[in-house]
Amino acid sequence: MLPSILKMSDTLYSNDSGWNSYLIKIGDFARTIDRDFLSSVCLEHFDRFNYNFPEFNINNHRLERVSFTAEQIYNEVRYCDNKPLDFWYSQVDDYLKNTSSLAYPELKYCIENKKWSFCPVIIDHIFGCELGGRRLGHPYHLIEGTHRVSFINRLYERNIIDASSIHELIVIKP
Repeated sequence: MLPSILKMSDTLYSNDSGWNSYLIKIGDFARTIDRDFLSSVCLEHFDRFNYNFPEFNINNHRLERVSFTAEQIYNEVRYCDNKPLDFWYSQVDDYLKNTSSLAYPELKYCIENKKWSFCPVIIDHIFGCELGGRRLGHPYHLIEGTHRVSFINRLYERNIIDASSIHELIVIKP
């Protein structure tokens, strides 16, 4: 499980001084844990992560940035019950047709830059099960980043990004 000191409240992240205070509060963890993991998992999904992966130990397991092609992401990264990450496709389609009323910055960023602004978090299915995970996607399970991965998958399907385009993810490893 993630140590409780890493749990953030929304109020801590509301401004740069709050983020800096959080980094000071967590001490050495601020130097050893990927910032994208801290902001996405510890800010938004701390309790869910600990519930799903009770055997995870930040001192014994690694967070590593890896590069996958758009095609690999599309074919290998899945969500709970092995669902493909297609549930935000309509947001991309509406945006591209100029019929979107959304002002979602990450959607705009993904479409304009053909990549995400910060890394989603994944885990190998087998290792995730060893950490207590259930109903995981395979061969890789997406822990955090459903919007971003779904956006990139849709851009790939619509041939807006190339199958060989490279995208960084954070993978949890033994």
